[in-house]
Amino acid sequence: MWIGILVLITFGICSIACLVLSIRGAMQGRWHIFGALLIPAVGIGGTIIMLVARPISLELFGDSNLEHVPERAVAVTGDDLLTVHNGTWRFGYAYDEDTQLFHWYDEAFADDGGFSGRNDTGQAWSGGWDIVEDGICLTRGQDTTCFDVWQDGDLWYQTNHRDEIVNRYMVMEAFQAPKGHPTLSSAVLQAIIPGRTLAGELRFHFGEPFYSATFDAAGDAVTVRRGDAAASLGTEESGTYRIDDDGMLCLAGVLHIIDACYAVVPRPGGADIVRDDRRIVATVTGLK
Repeated sequence: MWIGILVLITFGICSIACLVLSIRGAMQGRWHIFGALLIPAVGIGGTIIMLVARPISLELFGDSNLEHVPERAVAVTGDDLLTVHNGTWRFGYAYDEDTQLFHWYDEAFADDGGFSGRNDTGQAWSGGWDIVEDGICLTRGQDTTCFDVWQDGDLWYQTNHRDEIVNRYMVMEAFQAPKGHPTLSSAVLQAIIPGRTLAGELRFHFGEPFYSATFDAAGDAVTVRRGDAAASLGTEESGTYRIDDDGMLCLAGVLHIIDACYAVVPRPGGADIVRDDRRIVATVTGLK
């Protein structure tokens, strides 16, 4: 970091020197000197401003895209911080500082200090985690980022050093299909899904774990209703679906999914909708 700051200072001095000399050249009527030195002054100075403007603005005013941790939230430290990370899964909403966009994501934390995750764009990552001074530090490659952790009822927050919420999530149980699990074929899915309604429980959710999904028989539309209980599905969303030749059910625009495909695995009393890493995304307990 300090090397980078030294480089910025050096180039900043060079930019100012070029600007001063160009102005002196203009005052003396030496326009060729003015033009020759003004170009690097503006180019270098403008680049430096673009590099430092946002970091300085963030430190002075914070990030307008982020909320501060609410007063009701409780800081999680010590053994409690270990408990919430050892062998647990989470699903939530994460902020990408580079793009300034939020994405749905899930992560799995192992007892040995490893973790892995992916978001709704299909981006995947893995690395290591450690507890440092009552905070969680996540390392991906050469980059380590540390957060404070807060609990707000069923919600959990990760905050930066300005107490702004960068990740919010719910802690989930780990549900995975067995290795070598059988899957329903494309022909079977074509027979049981178009024109029917599937209902069950989501294993990825943000507070509304029950769902029903109605699949259009004549087109590719799917309408999903979600709620806190099977009899109370108050949230509705629409998207599209398709069944590919490999026997995969592909969904887009519903259930926090941009566009992804899943295997449908039969089990006694229903079926599971399973991701490529064997993670069960949803159970199917009803078909009508």
